Parts: sequence; C-alpha cells; structure tokens
Amino acid sequence: MEYYKVIGIMTGSSLDGLDFAFCEITVDGGKYSYKVLNAECAPMPDKWKLRLEKLVLQNAVTYIKTHTFFGHFMGEEVRKFIDKHNIASQLDFIASHGQTIFHQPENHFTSQIGDGAAIATRSGFPVVCDFRTSDVALGGQGTPIAPIANKLFFPEYDFFLNLGGIANIAANTGNKFVAFDIVPVNLILNKLAGQLGKDYDKDGDLARAGKVNDGLLTELNASWYYTKEYPKSLSGGWVSKVMLPVVQRHQISIEDKLRTVVELIAMQTAASLQHISKNEKITIPESANMLVTGGGAFNKFLIEQLQEKLPLQIVVPDKQTVEFKEAILMALVGVLRVRSENNCLASVTGASRDNIGGAIYQGHEKQLKTIIP
Repeated sequence: MEYYKVIGIMTGSSLDGLDFAFCEITVDGGKYSYKVLNAECAPMPDKWKLRLEKLVLQNAVTYIKTHTFFGHFMGEEVRKFIDKHNIASQLDFIASHGQTIFHQPENHFTSQIGDGAAIATRSGFPVVCDFRTSDVALGGQGTPIAPIANKLFFPEYDFFLNLGGIANIAANTGNKFVAFDIVPVNLILNKLAGQLGKDYDKDGDLARAGKVNDGLLTELNASWYYTKEYPKSLSGGWVSKVMLPVVQRHQISIEDKLRTVVELIAMQTAASLQHISKNEKITIPESANMLVTGGGAFNKFLIEQLQEKLPLQIVVPDKQTVEFKEAILMALVGVLRVRSENNCLASVTGASRDNIGGAIYQGHEKQLKTIIP
C-alpha cells in the first residue's frame, strides 16, 4: 500500500471561504480510499470577496496582480492551517483548485487564479494546481472534475449532485461517467438573501415563505443553456450577466424570487436526470440513489423540493463530507497527478481523451521527488 498526506484547497464560486482538507489517501492494488485528518473553512475576507467578484471586469494588469496576490494570501492561510494542526512533518504536498474567473472552453481557455508558485513560496510545500487547462486544450469543458472522486471514493452511488455556487450532476452509467453543470444555486440564492441583509437563506426558510412566480419561472426556464447537449458548463459570469438581470426585472418579493429559483433548480435537476437516462439509454430503478453534497445540501427546503421531483433516493451524507467533498477531491486529483494517472475523464468533459491535469511548483521545506512529468 502507498500513502499520501495531502491538503486539498477549494474555493468555490460562492466565495464563502477557503476550504482546507488534510487527507490521508491510500492506494492499495489500484483501489483508492481516504481519511480526513483535519478540515476547516477559512472565511473569505470582504476585501477579497469584492475584488474577486469584480475581477472579470478589470484590466489585464489588475488580473495578473490579483492572481499573484491571491496566491500569496492562499499560501499564508494554508500555512496557518498547517501550523495550527502541527502537520508540517506529515504533509507531502498541497493541491489547490484556485478561484475560477474566466471559463470559456468554447474559446479554448479557462482560468483559475491563485498563483501556485506563490502558494508554494508562502507555505513552504510543493503545490499542484491548474487542473483544468490540459482538458480544455484537448477540446474539453475542463469541468466537472468531481466524477473521478465519485468513481474512486463513492462507487456505491448511482448519481451525484453537488449544490455549490452552481449545481452539477454526475452519473455512473455502468461503463462510463457523464457529468455537467445544471443550473446556478448558491450564486443566485445567496445574492437574493443578501438583499434582505442575510448571508444565505438558512434552511431555505425564506424560500419556503414565498410563492412561485410563473412569469419569472417561464423566463428563467427559457434559457438556451438548458436545451444545450452535454458536455457543458456554466460560469459565475453567466449568473451576473444573464440570470440575475432577469430575476431583478420582476417586481416581486425576495421570498417569491427565492421560491421561484428553488423551483427552477428542482425542475432543471429532474430534467437533467431524465436527459441522462434518455441519452445513455439507462433505466433509473426504484433502488437508485443520489449523493448530494455542497452548501446547498443544508438547504432543507431545496432538498425537499428535489426529493419530490426526483425518482430516486436522495442521500445527504455527514456534515464533513457535505462541506469538504470538493477539497477532498482536490487532494485526490493532486495524488493522481503525482502518480501520472488520469484525473480528468473525457466521457465527462468531451475532451479528445482522458488526461492528466496539473502544474507542479516545488516548496522549500519538502520537495516532490517521485514525479513523472
């Protein structure tokens, strides 16, 4: 057996914080398993939230400076995590996703900021990052990459739903995985809750108090994205440029807007499941299950609406898995990169082949010496 002790770092489109998961990943005869040794979320300072939200509209110099400075910030924060838990002597390396700013695979580019060299310099440890660009160069969407973790860590589930800033669905069809982004979730729900002075809609209580607005729901459902064939992906810019203006045009209560968006999420998730069943020619048995993670899994009202509309059993796992599954995923894709094993699946992204994504930056306290480029 081989063991790797890795910190996975994830910062999602909702900008709520930096998720750190210090994991022990075991490889035994080609089988992967993991144990989370320490995990926590470092809240995102308001100045960084504002800067990252506005970055897509800034000039090239500001973009590069932010990429660099954000890397230094991430390196400092992960070093605090390392020192707090006294894990420097155990840690092999760090795997970081970075913050997605631009994502246009149709134009052959994607960008996740948070300079890996800066993280390595500040933390002192090797860093693996930039996991998506190889797949995009091969004609893929570069996302989602979660299915590799679903395949290796959670083989007992048939379907997977991550309710983060944007919802994505993955399906194990028996001979391959397919996956794609469905619809914005926390990116839009949190913005609406913010208009009532709240960070988020706790338990979905605000949405529960509202009513579905048929006019808004019809307009939202009419977006070209929902009829596009997968593989496909969404970005945060789509929310601010396309979805939010539609929601804001309707002069109804925030509660009604939240309720309508929840209805949209549930409807589009059900439609996506049906689309996968039709395209892949699979029947969804009554015994089928779906693992649901991401911050939206704590939205009780949203989970209720999904369970009403989906012909399978929804499983919300323990709190740690819900909160840190994507950081755990980053640790895994980092290990796969170091082992020169595929960490991005062409059946999911539409790339010309499975591929190995990730750039490596050496640290000064520990060096990665067993890498095959």
